[in-house]
Amino acid sequence: MNVQAMQEATRDAVKTKFHGKRYLVSRSPMKYPQHLERDYTRITNAYMGLLNDTLREYIPEIKALLDDYRDEAANADRTDAKGKNGDWQEFSRMLRRVLERAEVDLKKKTASFDLVRRLNDLENRSRKYSIREWKRVVRQTLGVNIFDDYYNGNYFREGAREWVLQNVDLITTIPHETLKRMSNIISGGHYSGKTNAEIARQIQASYNVSKSRARFIARDQMAKLNAQITQKQQADAGVSEYIWRTVGDGRVRESHRHLNNRRFKYSDPPVVDPKTGRRANPGEDYQCRCVALPVFDIDNLVLPWEAENKKELRKAG
Repeated sequence: MNVQAMQEATRDAVKTKFHGKRYLVSRSPMKYPQHLERDYTRITNAYMGLLNDTLREYIPEIKALLDDYRDEAANADRTDAKGKNGDWQEFSRMLRRVLERAEVDLKKKTASFDLVRRLNDLENRSRKYSIREWKRVVRQTLGVNIFDDYYNGNYFREGAREWVLQNVDLITTIPHETLKRMSNIISGGHYSGKTNAEIARQIQASYNVSKSRARFIARDQMAKLNAQITQKQQADAGVSEYIWRTVGDGRVRESHRHLNNRRFKYSDPPVVDPKTGRRANPGEDYQCRCVALPVFDIDNLVLPWEAENKKELRKAG
């Protein structure tokens, strides 16, 4: 029996088993990979820790630089604008040199961190997790088994490298942007006469913003990767519709809670932001952990069946 004939025979057997029904809603949701989101957050926290360590190494030198130039300005009694600007420009040049050395040291630390390898591993684990979930959902809903290896093919790996490279770019730009902001905070603080304590508070606030940004990336990008893999699996199986399902916790936004248990088409996603009219499928909106329960269309069902299914379906029918 060729592949097409086997697919048709299996579709007929599934239809017989479920008394001629054409559409079958998944009996179980695809579970969101919370553990992988936590692992990604650990990666970003560790990466930001390298920036924190570097800053701790250079803060004493920056503080000494601030003190030296304040003392010079006080001894010279430079109250005129020209003198003040000259001191500030010289201070800015010296500060820039210090931060350039800090960035070189940070690059050495991040190189040994091997972010690409860590994200490749995370993407691979996410794909394996999604395959297990998909196999479980198909088994629980249709009562048949599917080949795992089929979902390791090139079609399902498309976009994996792009996801990794995009995430490397998102994360690695954070320290550089943070150091740039800190340079502006320090030089601006020196020019306006702020105390070291005031400048330190601003630096800490800027670092906290960067750390929050890194956490946002971890949550957002893991959700998008999970949605990307899930949608490919379902589309390949002939699934064009789904039931929107939230994870049901306190982090679910109101607009997504409103979509829970409603049926939609992948080709016509619902409005996820009433203010802007933005539309998205589960997992495509920012930090969206919602999942799509597949609505199996038996007439168009295409799955990599295992040989044992024919015997099982015949018994069930």
